[in-house]
Amino acid sequence: MRTTLTLACVILSLCFCGMAVSQDLPDDILADQYLLEAKKALENGQPQTARQAFEKIEALDTEPPLEFYFFFGKLLVEHGTTVDDARQGQASLKQFVVNIEKSSEYYRPTLELLSAAGKKIEKTEQRRAEEAKRQAAAQERAATLKDSLPLLLKNLQQQMVVVPGGTFTMGCTEEQSSCDEDEKPVRQVQVKSFTIGKYEVTQDLWEAVMGKNPSKFRNCPRCPVEHVGWDDTKMFLKKLNALTGGHYRLPTDAEWEYAARGGQKNQAFLYVGSDDLGSVAWYDKNSGHRVHRVGQKQPNGLGLYDMSGNVWEWLEDCWGKKFPGPPADGSAWKSGNCARHMMRGGAWTSYPRYLRSSNRYWNLSAFLRYDVGFRLVGTP
Repeated sequence: MRTTLTLACVILSLCFCGMAVSQDLPDDILADQYLLEAKKALENGQPQTARQAFEKIEALDTEPPLEFYFFFGKLLVEHGTTVDDARQGQASLKQFVVNIEKSSEYYRPTLELLSAAGKKIEKTEQRRAEEAKRQAAAQERAATLKDSLPLLLKNLQQQMVVVPGGTFTMGCTEEQSSCDEDEKPVRQVQVKSFTIGKYEVTQDLWEAVMGKNPSKFRNCPRCPVEHVGWDDTKMFLKKLNALTGGHYRLPTDAEWEYAARGGQKNQAFLYVGSDDLGSVAWYDKNSGHRVHRVGQKQPNGLGLYDMSGNVWEWLEDCWGKKFPGPPADGSAWKSGNCARHMMRGGAWTSYPRYLRSSNRYWNLSAFLRYDVGFRLVGTP
């Protein structure tokens, strides 16, 4: 292996510096000239040009100059984009360092580049191992969810509470306070019998049906699923009904308030199930800035949990500020602004006034936030 340029090579290199290289020159002289081009390109911050020059050297039928292994390795370690680049650069530098003296000006820089290459390779391998571990865990999780889906669907059916139909006073009744204009005036609404989920839809059920969990607060299977838009709930319902042959849907505005007030029991509480908010709801003062597992607070008279607080619950109705607006038969209002849909109940982020039984709220149908979920309604 050559360690220095011959005098002729130096002279020719100087003659051709900055000029096109004649392909008629001997390969060893061409290699020296291409190496000078590569070094110049590296100095000028042109790694792609340098790589092209190195490739020309590799294509020649001669042993590259010794410095080729240092500068080629330097290029690959500092400017390479893949782990294969780092490995190739590492190999080139190793070949260089075993052929030079420790007193060489390149000795310490070579060791530093080898260290950098090793760290790049180690980091990449660690990422790959972590990704493989995540994929294995995801596959295992998917298999577990597939096995648990029948039980989850059976539990869902058992957790649907029958709400006998009846007539109730909807809106800002006398026990409510700080009412908004969209809660006035009160009106009489006739609601047909329906079933409603005892709990908000949980992360384990969502993941079993949809195959992934969109929630911010994961690793809590029995917490409400959140970070789902109204459009997302419709996709979930379509898949759920295909799996069960059921007719699950979102509650209407009237159904939600009727169930919140206790149905025929007609509980006159400020919040859902009590005037003592902390006993029935997770809200801004007691939530610890996160969602909580369903069913930990007291239920209302129908045995429904977390209708005040934990997460906002999407409704079927389009938004309409005018009240009374929803149909008097308790069905969903479809003549409002259907780019927006209603939500009820407040959330772990909410102030008390938003957790009242009569409070009405809305958001864009594609709205995503970590305090918005939903509850199911079905036929009795």
